[in-house]
Amino acid sequence: MDIPRKDWPRALATQPIIKIDAILADLGKAWIIKPVQLSQAGLAMLQLCDSAFNDPYFLGEIPLATAWIEITTEQGERFQGAAQLMDDDQERIEILAICDAVLANQLPGWQTLYRIMEIGMKELVEKQNLRNAMLAKTRVDFDLLNATAEHQDD
Repeated sequence: MDIPRKDWPRALATQPIIKIDAILADLGKAWIIKPVQLSQAGLAMLQLCDSAFNDPYFLGEIPLATAWIEITTEQGERFQGAAQLMDDDQERIEILAICDAVLANQLPGWQTLYRIMEIGMKELVEKQNLRNAMLAKTRVDFDLLNATAEHQDD
């Protein structure tokens, strides 16, 4: 399964963060991890554009956490990773940013994280399929409603 990078944080976030943190602790015992930019967790305004005049408007607030880190290996190599997720857990987003650096640069042990990410992605796909099935059951064919109204007028 080839998972696009944009979905990595979402897929990993479905898995227990303690499990991911334990894997990272084992992988990066000699790494130095520093923030490139301070991590943030809080609320963000969700802006959309209306379809008629393309005017922007604010729909409301959503939880948003972001992190951007740099890993320096024992050999002095530097690798960056970042993550953004609709969440308010700063510790979680920092761990996901580290995962992004490990996966994107295929640092030692990246296959273990990738397998966990595949499990998470499978869970997300199953949830989406369930939602799609529920949505299909509630679908209304308005053409049939119109045909019924015409028969009642006769």
